Amino acid sequence: MTGPILLVVMIVAVAFAMALEQSMRRVRDTRRRVTQLLTKRQQQVERLRVAGRESLALGREVRNQQRTVDHLIEEISQVDAELLRLAHPANRTFVLDEKRGPADVGWYVTVEAPTVAVGRHGPPWQGQRRFRVWAPDEHAARAKAEKRYSVEQGYSTVSVFPAPPPVANRNGDPAVA
Repeated sequence: MTGPILLVVMIVAVAFAMALEQSMRRVRDTRRRVTQLLTKRQQQVERLRVAGRESLALGREVRNQQRTVDHLIEEISQVDAELLRLAHPANRTFVLDEKRGPADVGWYVTVEAPTVAVGRHGPPWQGQRRFRVWAPDEHAARAKAEKRYSVEQGYSTVSVFPAPPPVANRNGDPAVA
């Protein structure tokens, strides 16, 4: 009786050993898979961190570029406003004549157009215009302007004042007036 029991016990022991080995193999495979998954997870976390840092840097760069664009748009609007202000007819200077003697200096003569049309045609402009005139003195400058735009035609000379000296160019050389 001991023989069959011993045989059964050995069969049970062999079956148990095989089941234990199979279980241990499954545990090793599962550990290996878990280790691989943890490694992949860590790699993915690192990739996400790098992408996050890059995203933050790109976001900062976009915000800086947007600030620059906003600043440039503001400067452009300021320049446009300045150009509109400078382009206003009151800021224009017209050259009455280019004839200049050695003793002549620059003068600005402001002439006002007549408000009522004289003859068939109306005045060529409305309001005041500033003319650059070369003359030795204020009286001669006024006379040149009144010769072209006479009182008989309805024009009136509002003011006569000396032109400022020419401004130097970028190289520092004095400008030729």
